[in-house]
Amino acid sequence: MSNLKAHFNDNPITPPVERVGNPIESADFGGTYEPPKDGSSTPGEPIPFSRPSTPTPAHDQLAFVGLGEMGKRMASNLAKHLASEGQPPLLVYNRKEDGVHKFLEYAKDHEVPEDSYKVVNDLEDIGRTADLVVTSLGGDEAVEAVYAQLFQGQETQKGTGDGIVPGGRGRTTIFVDTSTIYPTTAGKLEDQARSAPHRVFLSCPVFGVPKAAENADLILAISGDYFAKKHAAHALVPAIGRKVMDLGSNVERAMSFKLVGNALELGFIELLAECFTLCDQSGVGSDKLVELIKDQHKSPALIRYADRITNNKFNSEGGFNLGGGITDARHIRQLAESHNVPMPTMDVAQQHMLSARANGGDLMDWTALVGGQRIAAGLQPFAGRVRLEKYEE
Repeated sequence: MSNLKAHFNDNPITPPVERVGNPIESADFGGTYEPPKDGSSTPGEPIPFSRPSTPTPAHDQLAFVGLGEMGKRMASNLAKHLASEGQPPLLVYNRKEDGVHKFLEYAKDHEVPEDSYKVVNDLEDIGRTADLVVTSLGGDEAVEAVYAQLFQGQETQKGTGDGIVPGGRGRTTIFVDTSTIYPTTAGKLEDQARSAPHRVFLSCPVFGVPKAAENADLILAISGDYFAKKHAAHALVPAIGRKVMDLGSNVERAMSFKLVGNALELGFIELLAECFTLCDQSGVGSDKLVELIKDQHKSPALIRYADRITNNKFNSEGGFNLGGGITDARHIRQLAESHNVPMPTMDVAQQHMLSARANGGDLMDWTALVGGQRIAAGLQPFAGRVRLEKYEE
């Protein structure tokens, strides 16, 4: 796996993060930190870039590719935002027709104006006509296949659109990938983008479950060309998210950060699975641990995970499924190994997810990994709430 090591430039060339006010400089970590305002626990401004110098939006045509559980929600919010700003309708595309139908149903149920979006059936056409393309796809293979067609379409442009003018280099199409992929895949896509003029690739994975996407409450981690980031950040926040985190000029860095963030969530779930199983089997009862979590930690995410585990609510609607969790765990472990960082919790969590998938399929919520922990304890994977039944065929 050493040939897949995520590589970072020790001295990335990028202008400093711009902030409003009098931030406290932090040379050790790069960028700046601002104390929380009005009791908020989230430091800094929602967008760490000044607005582009142009008095009007630089992009007269935006597109969204990938209409899954996250994508259809982000695309709907972006379409509504563009309509409210008097911008042209959002171009939307999905590889499978079923995804388009689900997007149309979702858009109708959430009162997205029909004239605020336009369904397109040709990826190359999007690459040819759009100025900013946002993608939300299901993995590395899908991302590489989609971008091959998008780039091919972009290469046939004939003076369409406005684009941006980064450093005076001319018209540029911005491609923004919000998928979760391995860092070196992002690096490969940036290399492909650089192989032809007038286009730039940005990594911009998002943090948040589908419910957060529905409420435009996502956190975006972005890295890549500085000038492109400025335009993309102001186009996407507050339209689809509440905050942008700048990870510098190396596109691999944002994807690595996303994997670290997902490792944190997966670690929480694994620890909860172990503790709830022990609570039940020692006679303490899961309800007492839930009460402690609510009183002592007050974390909405921990409370949500605890509710799913203790009540066996493993429908992935509104959450994240086991299949995606297993893929993420594989990427996390690969990244950790490439940098010689032991992560035993991820090793155990992946094994528990594999056991859970074998017994219930990969479409369950990833909190179903508790099934793997229960099997290891000699219990039925998805039965019981107070004291679990012994696992016997």
